[in-house]
Amino acid sequence: MSETAFDSYLSRWREADPQRATAWLFLRPAERTRFGALAALEEEWLKAVRDAREPQVAATKLGWWREEMQRAVQGEIRHPLLQPLFADARVRAVPVTCWTAAVDASLLALGAPPPANGAAQLAAARPLAAAFADLETRIWFGARAEAARAAAVIAVAQLVSSLRSLGTAVANARVPLPMNLMARHGLTLDDLTQDGQARRSALRDHAVDLERELARAATMEGPLSLFRAVGLQHDLHGLRRAARAADPLAALQQPEHGFRHLLKTWQAARIWRGYRFPETSA
Repeated sequence: MSETAFDSYLSRWREADPQRATAWLFLRPAERTRFGALAALEEEWLKAVRDAREPQVAATKLGWWREEMQRAVQGEIRHPLLQPLFADARVRAVPVTCWTAAVDASLLALGAPPPANGAAQLAAARPLAAAFADLETRIWFGARAEAARAAAVIAVAQLVSSLRSLGTAVANARVPLPMNLMARHGLTLDDLTQDGQARRSALRDHAVDLERELARAATMEGPLSLFRAVGLQHDLHGLRRAARAADPLAALQQPEHGFRHLLKTWQAARIWRGYRFPETSA
């Protein structure tokens, strides 16, 4: 295993979002390895879906990852992300079905049709969100922890991420807005590549809908990983800005910095460390 290769994966994941870099400050070295490697691994699967110009190529890549996860559980570890990750006893205790379910859900997302409405869009996001939530909750909190809240938060977070990356989504022929919202504002997929009043109005409407769903998920019972808790705060704030901004996309893409963000991340870290489950008391 090349330490440089492993560090490179973690760095790319961390530097892709300022919120992640701040959360990183509140993790101990062993936690950075365990939780950072898991997050970077999930990002590899998401990239295969998100950046897929040729679904068959992405499907082949995810199929390779499925085999890698089966091998890793059996102790045949080859990928530099997996070697330090599976050195952790808590990770090794995760059943192979949980790993393959996450890859299978990523494969399913490749073939998702354009969503007819917001409910269909959310329903399409749920299988992948549930699989990721199961993995994250087991590794952050243990097998006895409830993953329903994490699944609800991750499902909406996927849609917010797609909206933030509007240009990339459209370039890869993915539709980040429900079709009924596109029809309401007279938009085609090509129209989403250009700024204009119709696009801005549609984005505001979608931001309102997503904020409502995310706020509902935030009130559910259950633990969230530090990364998800910080992402939840950032997404809620961004969606509320977008819903009232002249340029909703720019408002949604605006990063958070400064003492207020640092304080919110510290508070999220305190909440995370406050959870106690029998098998994760160490």
